[in-house]
Amino acid sequence: MQKILVIFSLIAVTIISCQKDTSFRYEVGLTADFDIPSGLNTVETHYFIIRNVPVFYKFNADRNGVDVATITNVLASRGLMRSTFSEADYDFISRVSVYAVSRKDPTVKREMYYLDFVPVNTGREMKMLSSTTQLKEILSEEFIDLEVRLNFRSISPSLLSTRIEFGYAVL
Repeated sequence: MQKILVIFSLIAVTIISCQKDTSFRYEVGLTADFDIPSGLNTVETHYFIIRNVPVFYKFNADRNGVDVATITNVLASRGLMRSTFSEADYDFISRVSVYAVSRKDPTVKREMYYLDFVPVNTGREMKMLSSTTQLKEILSEEFIDLEVRLNFRSISPSLLSTRIEFGYAVL
């Protein structure tokens, strides 16, 4: 009897813990470029502002046959930093955060991507984790600013041209 109760409890917990997969209406892929200069120290957090990044909010909604009034939420879908012209690695970076910043009100910013512990063996690409922050308010402006925050584990070795490949998913 006790075994049956344990098995039933395990089955119940398994069923309850299963969640429905979130289905997106569509995803959008975007890019933005910036440079990481050489010689930056390991003490400070370094801020890089990328201005006027188009997000094509209405264009992509129209292209996918979605009325923007019916969009309930927008989430960050994927984030990747990649060196564009050199073979340099990102192993000198210890932490990264990428924020979407409103152009209408710069005090409104939401984290899109982060990586708190960049692996030491990171190569020319650094995959970031997507934040669960709701981005509809900012991305509906069509143009945003990106704020990239970097902390280093060692001094930045040389000028590193970097491309952020990012995207958002519409619910």
